[in-house]
Amino acid sequence: MITVKVDTRGIQRLSAEVAGYGKQVRYATMRALNSAAFKATQETSKEIGRVFDRPTPWVMKSVRYVKATPNKLEAQVDFDFWGNKQGVTVSHVLNAEIHGGRRRQKRHEIALQSAGILPRGMVIVPGDAARMDAYGNMSSGQIVQIMSWFQAFGEQGYSANMKSAGVKRLARGNKKTGERGFAYFVLKKRHGKLLPGVYQRFNFGKMGSAVKPVMIFVRGAFYRRRLDFYGIAERAAIKEFDAQFPLMLNEAIRTAR
Repeated sequence: MITVKVDTRGIQRLSAEVAGYGKQVRYATMRALNSAAFKATQETSKEIGRVFDRPTPWVMKSVRYVKATPNKLEAQVDFDFWGNKQGVTVSHVLNAEIHGGRRRQKRHEIALQSAGILPRGMVIVPGDAARMDAYGNMSSGQIVQIMSWFQAFGEQGYSANMKSAGVKRLARGNKKTGERGFAYFVLKKRHGKLLPGVYQRFNFGKMGSAVKPVMIFVRGAFYRRRLDFYGIAERAAIKEFDAQFPLMLNEAIRTAR
């Protein structure tokens, strides 16, 4: 979180210089701070769109600011505190890109690791057969299906784990839609040309079968900092405040009663 504030002692000195306009000084300061915080929000959101490939609307709209008030001459800029439906915030998602270091495990990675599917120290990247959404992320529907197949939903979500009837249904496929039957299986170690990961095996009857990678297990990578979120926010806020405060102070004094 970046806090946009000013030196209150400086405000007091300025108030003395424009004797009789103390209220106008505080009002102008408040307005300039809020303008600065808004500008910082705009610039950081713009940088997110520039740095990342097809960020989701959730990420793009995640930067928020808290306005200054006459009694609290500071404004704050940060990511949305509440996060998504799973309680994951954008600051968690982008932590490695902002600060550098290893990417935190995603919820499905933790669940698959707990189920004994994903080896410790490894993370998941999409395989060639992974279904991708419009933002370049693996389809949440396919992730849920894989978790369900491998009984990766814990005690609280055990009802979402796939029963034998569901496994058989996927194996049969759907003749009406032309969807071929398949089964998932996991390789925890490299097997010939096949890397560790989750695969789909399609059965073509007498024509044999085909194996396609859906999830590939790789060692957790160390990320370099890609997004100078707080640096951009601070620079944009200072520049905007310095430009707006004199204008807003002149306006406040001019319209004072």
